[in-house]
Amino acid sequence: MPNVLDLLASPGLDGLRPLVGPLDAVEVTGVRLEPRPDRLAALPAGTVAVLLAPVPGHLLDVAVRDAAAAGAAALVLTGVTQAPHGLPAEVTATARALAERGRVALLYADGDLAALVVAVERAVAGSAAEALARVAVAAREVAAAAGDPERVAAAAARALGVPVELRAAGPGEEGAAAAGPDGEIRLAAPPQPGHAGSAVRSVLVMAALAAAGGGHGDVPVRSRGRLLAELLAAPRDQAARLAARGRALALPVDGWHIALRVEAGGLDAADRPRALDAVMSQSLTLLRAWEGPAAPAVEAVQWNAALVDDALVLLSTWSGDPGADGRRAALARARRVVDRLAGLRPEAGLRCGVGSAHRGPLGIRTSAREARAAVPRVGPATVAAHDAVGLDRMLLEWYASDTAREAVAELLAPVLALGPERAEPLLRTLQCYLDHNNSPARAAEALHLHRNAVGARIRKVVRLTGADLDDPDVRLALQLACRAGLSAQHGGQTAAGGDEGRAPRP
Repeated sequence: MPNVLDLLASPGLDGLRPLVGPLDAVEVTGVRLEPRPDRLAALPAGTVAVLLAPVPGHLLDVAVRDAAAAGAAALVLTGVTQAPHGLPAEVTATARALAERGRVALLYADGDLAALVVAVERAVAGSAAEALARVAVAAREVAAAAGDPERVAAAAARALGVPVELRAAGPGEEGAAAAGPDGEIRLAAPPQPGHAGSAVRSVLVMAALAAAGGGHGDVPVRSRGRLLAELLAAPRDQAARLAARGRALALPVDGWHIALRVEAGGLDAADRPRALDAVMSQSLTLLRAWEGPAAPAVEAVQWNAALVDDALVLLSTWSGDPGADGRRAALARARRVVDRLAGLRPEAGLRCGVGSAHRGPLGIRTSAREARAAVPRVGPATVAAHDAVGLDRMLLEWYASDTAREAVAELLAPVLALGPERAEPLLRTLQCYLDHNNSPARAAEALHLHRNAVGARIRKVVRLTGADLDDPDVRLALQLACRAGLSAQHGGQTAAGGDEGRAPRP
């Protein structure tokens, strides 16, 4: 039986967008259109429940809890208002926590719900119609990637919903080969039963031929991944030559780039390349599945990946300057990818740094260099963004003095006295509120909370501390106190937005 992650690669399910919750925790056994969220507790285990109407935030908490108790695989929300940076406005922090704890995926869908249900049923049944649909999708996507073996293999894997690798098939595996300009192209995939097996065999033959052909004149057939790795590792004076090859292979070297660098610090040096290579395609699949407009004026993001010096570099590219919104979106996606992959490979000790936006071929190298510097080396943070202005470093130097730590402790003492679990959301909200110029709406958007919840938390902080937030000196002191404590805890690598911090412990 497929899980939700498998469904996302199935034909006809392009409109399903993951929100929160694990995608691979429960096998899907069926699908149901559900007009009444109060009946979710009676769902059969493994069901994908499609809600026919929007559910208000407080009722959604109950719906997620009931779906999780029933062992449902996913809950699909429809007709909800989308916040600019990802989650629908109705998805509360409680619903997100219940989805993660209850191992139920929250998805969003719009468009033809009847067609969505048919596509899910077809994918679960593994029928001949499903196999033909996968072959049809592969024919379109594989042809579009012709001449680039790695892209062809990735396109075939997405269409089939199984891993497709550039290597000779082993015993019991399905395989295909074709002669190309740089030698024989070989593809391998795990065997599948029945109609699915027929689809795998057909697509592998098609993919091998596509990977071996479709060249660009005299330009060698090179994968974008290998070329990106060369561009990152080669001397600066070779960047122009490599950029020209990248353009020939449709690698968008001339756009605006933000690099994500993922390292596997929990593994021995000899094991890191193999582990990162294994998660590279999963990372791209997740990033592309979660992709959405980073900002109203910014076009869709393109993603490419390369293995460089024992690290995985994931490169996001825009045609225009993504600005602060694009950087926040890249940071949010980095957190989601690392969280998901950490669940699959907990022993790897994955950590990720996020660079700033830079333009052109040299911008790729600059952003990748910043991402490398931003990777958290100590502390609980697993994802951090490049500190472009050095603010974190200055704050840490200031916070190192006894006077500064005493001032922070005194200023935040009434809140910290509540204990870590109650203080953390208050201080996290306070920092985000101050970072967004005392705007409850913008803070709520960044924290994925209702603005009333932000307002209530800020009023509680004011009541506890007696702080006058209309006084600019008081606002600055509180902002420094929150930022210094969070920077110290995260080893000087605080992330933009402050929504993943922990309460400072002076």
